[in-house]
Amino acid sequence: MALSFMEEAGFAPMNILILNPPAEHTVIEYPNAEGEEYLESDDFGAFPPLGALYVLSHLEAHTRGHRLFFKDCVGERIRHADLPALIRDIQPDVVGITSFTISLIDVIKAARTVREIVPTAHICMGGHHPIAFPYEAAQLPEFDSIVVGEGEVAFTALVEALEQGNDITRITGVYTRESMAAWREANYRDQRFLGSVTVPPAYVDDLDALPFPNREYIRHIDYHSILGVSHRLATIISTRGCPYRCTFCDVPYKRYRRRSAASVADEVARCLAMGYREIHFYDDLFNVSPRKVVEFCDEVERRGLRFPWSFRGRTNTVTRESLERAKRAGCRLISFGVETGNDAGLEDLQKGTNIAQVEQVFRWCRELGILRVADFMIGLPTEKTEADIERNLEFALKIDPDYCQVAVLNLYPNTPLYDRAVEQGLVDPRRWKEWVLDPKPGFTVDHWEEFIPAARQMEIQRRSYRRFYFRPGYIVRSIFNIRSFYEFKIKVQGVLKLFR
Repeated sequence: MALSFMEEAGFAPMNILILNPPAEHTVIEYPNAEGEEYLESDDFGAFPPLGALYVLSHLEAHTRGHRLFFKDCVGERIRHADLPALIRDIQPDVVGITSFTISLIDVIKAARTVREIVPTAHICMGGHHPIAFPYEAAQLPEFDSIVVGEGEVAFTALVEALEQGNDITRITGVYTRESMAAWREANYRDQRFLGSVTVPPAYVDDLDALPFPNREYIRHIDYHSILGVSHRLATIISTRGCPYRCTFCDVPYKRYRRRSAASVADEVARCLAMGYREIHFYDDLFNVSPRKVVEFCDEVERRGLRFPWSFRGRTNTVTRESLERAKRAGCRLISFGVETGNDAGLEDLQKGTNIAQVEQVFRWCRELGILRVADFMIGLPTEKTEADIERNLEFALKIDPDYCQVAVLNLYPNTPLYDRAVEQGLVDPRRWKEWVLDPKPGFTVDHWEEFIPAARQMEIQRRSYRRFYFRPGYIVRSIFNIRSFYEFKIKVQGVLKLFR
């Protein structure tokens, strides 16, 4: 067989797989009486792992000749039992596995499958977990390297170094067990991240320089949101990071970076041309300022784009004008992190807003016809009795959003609330550190149990959902607001889950 030009030049094309592993052993956040998850992530929809897709798309744009593969096991419902056949078929030389700490068992299990079938493969872990626990992640024997930070440039450089036989530890953000050890006593801190990042991370300053995620790899998967209007949902990230310092939040990127409105509109247009019918902006914070929203709406209207869209936002960065412009440009729904129904609670969480602002913004949205989602949390340090929780939930009924999500406060490492809980002796700081080095099933997230046991908080959560959604007036309003069979089907599924 004749050699290709690249092979004659000494280039050996590699099979490179980016993998979002199955989700069969995710750490339980909200257990029911039997210790099983009451509400799971897929109860709220299925969303593409855009961070991993960005990494593969950057590699595709900056290298040539390699055979690239992308598998979203969650979106495609691929189980661990299915992975061996997939790995045998691809025979990857390099595997990048994206991760969250709560999915670490699945991440490690997927890496072991790769190692068993292709012992020589280079396995790299990226995503959120190496940012939250860089030293511990580097110790895991299943991985040859980890990426701390944003992976687009770093993973591309890793592939090039492996291809050329160069030292991978010279790449900013790429670490091995050996190279990580050198940073143990360095006392490094990076203000662009949460305090967990104690080694130089990979980082992208110019988001417009990144290629769009290549959705051809996921075009066959129907992603959706329980709050959406179509099974052809595209998610877009228009910014990265959040400059706010909410005490419960473990979003690692603290420096806020924006893409240009023209770049975002270009990506929207490409998604619509591919047949996507709805856009959800998956930013940690879309509306950092009214001006940012208006600039995007200007670009949408200038191009004559027509599509329904939604985003997650804050109430203290909203003006009526920005809402009017958003509605005119097609915005149908906004999710606001209300969190609690009193100013003392908001101050304790460092939300940077107050109840009066929340009420005003929800009135504006109702008047303009923008659907409102109110995200609440219960089990806060300021809630000392069940009556305190009830009063906060009364506020949810008062502002009467179109949808309400009620979470129990999770205490995650690298957050001020977690640190406070450790200081007060409410949680054992060794639990996470020990578990991430040898994760086993049965691990659960910590909750603030100074006043109310976690089991009781879960009962109140379930009762709160039923109290909100089973109101006769709300049911009638919801029925009349249904605009498609898809919406009807999704709402029926949601009701059944609340009965479950």
